[in-house]
Order: sequence, then C-alpha cells, then structure tokens
Amino acid sequence: MINYIKRNYPYFLLFIFVFIIYWIVAFPNNYGDPLANYGFSYALIKGEIPYVDFNTISTPLYAFVMAPGLLIWNNFIMFLLEQCLLVVIVFYLLNKLYGRKSYIVLFAFCICNCLAFNATYNFFSLFLMMVLIYYESKKSDEDYLIGIIIGLIIITKHTVGGLLILPSIYYYRKDLLKLIKRFVGLIIPIIILSIYLIITNSFTSFIDLCFLGLFDFTNKNGHFFNAWVIISGITFILSLIMLLKNKKIASFYLFLGFSFVIPLFDICHYSYYLVCFTIQLLDFIPDKYSKVGYLGISLSVVYCTLLGISYYYQLNPVLNNNLYHLEYIFNQKEIYRNSLKFYDFFDSYPNALILSSSKMKYDFYKDRKIDYFSVPLYVNFGYDGNSKMKKRIDNMHDTYVIVDMADYNDKSANSQFDKELVDYINSKYEKVKSKYIFDVYYIK
Repeated sequence: MINYIKRNYPYFLLFIFVFIIYWIVAFPNNYGDPLANYGFSYALIKGEIPYVDFNTISTPLYAFVMAPGLLIWNNFIMFLLEQCLLVVIVFYLLNKLYGRKSYIVLFAFCICNCLAFNATYNFFSLFLMMVLIYYESKKSDEDYLIGIIIGLIIITKHTVGGLLILPSIYYYRKDLLKLIKRFVGLIIPIIILSIYLIITNSFTSFIDLCFLGLFDFTNKNGHFFNAWVIISGITFILSLIMLLKNKKIASFYLFLGFSFVIPLFDICHYSYYLVCFTIQLLDFIPDKYSKVGYLGISLSVVYCTLLGISYYYQLNPVLNNNLYHLEYIFNQKEIYRNSLKFYDFFDSYPNALILSSSKMKYDFYKDRKIDYFSVPLYVNFGYDGNSKMKKRIDNMHDTYVIVDMADYNDKSANSQFDKELVDYINSKYEKVKSKYIFDVYYIK
C-alpha cells in the first residue's frame, strides 16, 4: 500500500489541489451550472424521471454517472468529490499519452477563473474525449469500444458527440469493416438510452427539450458577436493550423472541441475549448522540454492562490451551515444570510410556485423534489417553451406565485431568467404582496 501511494502521490496531491479549488478557491462557480447538475442527479435518486418530472436540455449520462455517490451521501460535497476523481483520471490519461509536460494543461483548466473544472456535463464530455483519445492513441484496434465511447459522448452532450463521428469517417473511409465496428459500438449507448426513454414515457419530452428546443436556444441565447467570438475565432484558426501540421486523429478530435463554444461564446464554454487547444499543442512541445509541466503546476498554484485571495476579500465567504445538502460548501456571507431570510418567507406560502434562481437551493433546503420550475431559464422548456409553461401556470388554481424581481431586473448579458413568463403573470394575475426582492401573485 505504501509503495502504491509513493508511485501515485502526484495524483493524490492533484486530487487535494482540485478539491481545494472546488471547495475554497473558486466556490462562486458552484452556484451556477454545477448546482443545477447536482440537482439533476439529486432528482434521479429521488426516483424522478428526466424530461418528465424536471427539465434539462442535455442528454442524461452525466447525471446518471454522478448519482450513485449520492446514494451513499446526498450532499453537494460528495458530488464534488466524485468530480475530483474524474479530473484525476483525465490527468492520469494525459500523463500516459504525453508524460510530465501534460501538466501544462492544468494551467489551461485554471486560467479562465477555474471554470473548466466546473462539475457539469460539459466537463464530462471533455473527460470522455480524453478517454477516446487515449484509446485512439494506444489501442486504435478496439473499434467496438471506441464506438461505444463516442456513443457515450453523444448521450452526454449530443452537440459535441455528434461531430466526433467525423474523424473516424475521414481517417478510416477506406476501411469499411473498421467503420462498421465503430458504428455498431456507437449505437449501443444510444439504443440503451432510447429503451430507457421509451420505458419511462419520456422519449417525446426528450426530443422536445434536447433537440427541438435548440431552435429557441440558438435564437434567444447565442452571443453572435462579442469578445469571446473573436478569441474563439483566433483559437480556431491556430487549432486548424496545428491540425494541418499534425494529422493525427487525436488532433482532429481536439480541433472539434470548438463545438463547446457554440452557440454561447462565453468564458465558461470557451474554457473547455482552451483545454482542448492546449492538449493539441502538446504534440508540438518536444519531450526534452517536459519540465514545462512543472511550469504549468507552478502557474496553476500561483493563479489559484491569487484568485482565492481575491474572492476571499471581495465576497467574504462563509459555510452554508443551515442549508440542507449544501451545508459544507462556502457561499458569500450576504447571499447566505439573505437565503435564510428568503426561505423563511417562502415557507409562509406553502406549495407556492417560485420563479427564482434560488428555487433549486430552496428545494434542497426543504428536501423537495426538483420540477420544471427549478431551473427557470427561458431556453430550458423545449420548443416554444414559454407557451407550454404559460399553460402549466394557467392550469394551476388557488396557488400563490412568488417572483424574484432581482432576477427579473437583471440586465447582464449572462442572465437567462425567463422574464417573458414574469411579464405574463404580471399581466394576467393579481399581485397581492411585495417583500424583500419578491412580488407575490395569486391564481384563483
């Protein structure tokens, strides 16, 4: 056991370092997509059915992968520990492929405010890409397995996984048997998912949320020109140049990492593409310069230390001591105190419909099930989703609706709160109270 620890101590240290990033350094990141993804796994262990009981626009593999740990301990910390293990596996595979110089990729993970570490299906897609590249590089004759991995990426994030079919078609277009084997492997996860969706009567909802909803997602949520479009474009050109110089299939997969930024073009989604780009760059760093990996580690530690200090002085972090399922993670002191106050207010309206970015945290706090309003984002309801949600509301009776006006009045470019739904409620139903940042409506 001691010899095993000695041989693998870098991975133990990496696990601790990454956990510190999740827990302390970049704790504000936890309150976006990672919290929602925890919520989806949380919902699964409560017996809920994706696309029927709660809304998610991603294919469901990541939620299922992360759910078993929550059966042991249903807490956000367990979710983060599982995520740390995935990160360590990524670097284990990178080390096998590229040696010590692979640790320069650690800095790529850190540089965009550590967003590439986020515990989301985007990261899991990246994780599976690393597994795919490992097998392509070391065991390219395992065609059925490689096909299965591509299929798993498709049922993790279909907009990324679908493109990863192209390298096999291009590189093995003259080897029909190899392509057939990969295609057979690819359809196995898709068939299993399809059977699950049919058995749970969620197939139609799945198509609506994950595919038809993309029309609304692109129209309402894409940033068609901003700084990240320019940065992504420059990275894309450099990545293409590397692909033309290094024609390995792994380089093609990494080049297709550009799909992570479409259609949002923001720092969060760019962070995953930056990781792909940096891994692609490793082939151009001679092995004699392998010590560049130590530079990556040093830069990561310095950057994360400075980021953690900055967050500490700006945000005044405290533990969520009284928030069930979240009590061991840090939060901004003011937000934590307000949360307790707001949740007491919610309690005064039992079974109210809550339209707030705080709703999912409140669901955890009360140990309630997740529902279609737990993620009240305007592109998360499928094709023409607003019309569907308005009908849901109209079918409610003798119900109070609590609207978060701070979310409604948020004018930032990253705000995705469904303001159109609030406008509809305000025009049709009676407002009965205003308190704190909330307006309360009554549906007769």
